[in-house]
Amino acid sequence: MSETEFDESGKDEEVHLKNTGEIELPTIDVSKYVGNKVDIEKVTEHKGKFGYYVKVQTEIVDTIEGGKKPIELRGSRIFGLQEDDEGNTGWGKNTKLGLYLKKMKVKHYSELVGKEVVCQSMTNKNGVDFLTFN
Repeated sequence: MSETEFDESGKDEEVHLKNTGEIELPTIDVSKYVGNKVDIEKVTEHKGKFGYYVKVQTEIVDTIEGGKKPIELRGSRIFGLQEDDEGNTGWGKNTKLGLYLKKMKVKHYSELVGKEVVCQSMTNKNGVDFLTFN
């Protein structure tokens, strides 16, 4: 196994990298996509460090060539899920997900697929703009 690969079990392992330093990362100007109308293409459920969440993604807005492989640009939003005392997973009426579902006039996040949204940009905590939607 090389120094930068993970073992087959999917667990992290300690590595010792050589010749590391600051590198130039690609930047994408997402401002030209703001206002574009696109459909939600997929909704996926995940379990992460802080519990369950739902990732909502639009169809591909653009494919950016360059580098080793093309980058498919999509809008995305992440909504947290909660667990109640009985172990049921879901969302509250006044949570971000609950309010978004009401705004989109659906009862469950699986019904978001095919709904039209408008692209927006948002800046993350590192000052990088990314594509999201209303």
